[in-house]
Amino acid sequence: MPATVKDVAKAADVSIGTVSRVLSGEPNVTAETARRVMNAVDQLGYSRLRKRKHDPDAMQLGRKNIAMLLLGMDRSLATLPSVACGIHGAESALSKAGANVLLSDVPSVDSVPTSIVRQNLHGVLAKAALQGKLFESADAGLLERLRAVPTVWFLGRPLGADWGDVVESNDHEVGKLAAEYLLHRGHRRLAIIDPKPDHVTLSQRCASFSWHAGEGGAKVEKVVGDSKDWTLPLHPVDDVEMVDKLVGRLLKRRSKPTAIFCPADGITAMVYRSFARRGLQMGRDMSLISCNNELPLLSGLYPEVTTIDIRAEQIGRQAVDQLIWRLGHAEAPTVSVSVQPGLVEGMSVKDLSESKS
Repeated sequence: MPATVKDVAKAADVSIGTVSRVLSGEPNVTAETARRVMNAVDQLGYSRLRKRKHDPDAMQLGRKNIAMLLLGMDRSLATLPSVACGIHGAESALSKAGANVLLSDVPSVDSVPTSIVRQNLHGVLAKAALQGKLFESADAGLLERLRAVPTVWFLGRPLGADWGDVVESNDHEVGKLAAEYLLHRGHRRLAIIDPKPDHVTLSQRCASFSWHAGEGGAKVEKVVGDSKDWTLPLHPVDDVEMVDKLVGRLLKRRSKPTAIFCPADGITAMVYRSFARRGLQMGRDMSLISCNNELPLLSGLYPEVTTIDIRAEQIGRQAVDQLIWRLGHAEAPTVSVSVQPGLVEGMSVKDLSESKS
């Protein structure tokens, strides 16, 4: 007998309503609860009734060759928690759909990987570097191959990719959530630290943050790195020196901010280390809000970081759903799917509104 939503709720030790909110992608559920629910869904093989009734057999991926490509990224970037979670979500969904998965790591796009040359591909899931001109020097044969196959980009669309669907975080909402949280806690002098100024996703988050903070009456200063410091294949922010000079510039300002927005947890981890070098502590000497909810990067930081969960694993799963849909709607216009983020509250933001009351 197929598993029911009641079985999932019992296995995850949550209410049926919570299961429904998680499966619907609503933001008002903690990351830990969402993980428990999705683990229960996987273990029980649960499928929503609506999906069972309306998904025709032709939409499944049995016997289809699906390539999962990692383009223009150093392997260290592919193991970044948010990227790894997205890949895991996609792999799990592909496996469940019965696809024959061909994983290909393509740090340089100047040639066509042999793993996809000899295969009859039915579809492509692609995660690419979101910084730099990835396709300017790309092999023409590789681009032709990608354009000829139904493609879904996940965790962001790279510059120059004018084909395929995309499933990504709602970065406008990410910036809005962060700005509103700081404003609500009385912060009006804000700063952005971003060592990757031309990164597609991070730039969108920073732009949204600046706009919403400004609408709320806050002043926002941007402290950004040099795009010349970054080359392909792209690496993560994993060295404190990458942000230490930015922190130094920020702290020399005559009118120092009371809170910092970091558009990714990898940046936040380095900012914490840079502040610790100076004997300063987040939540006491400065407030900070971050993005991604990458627990392996945040678990050793004190005080606990307030961050925005982009639900990377859900993005990977929905990318597979989108690819299944695309295979049945080849002539439809390209589609962009945004997954709603959620706030994960820690202790890194001091509440200034209390001190004024």
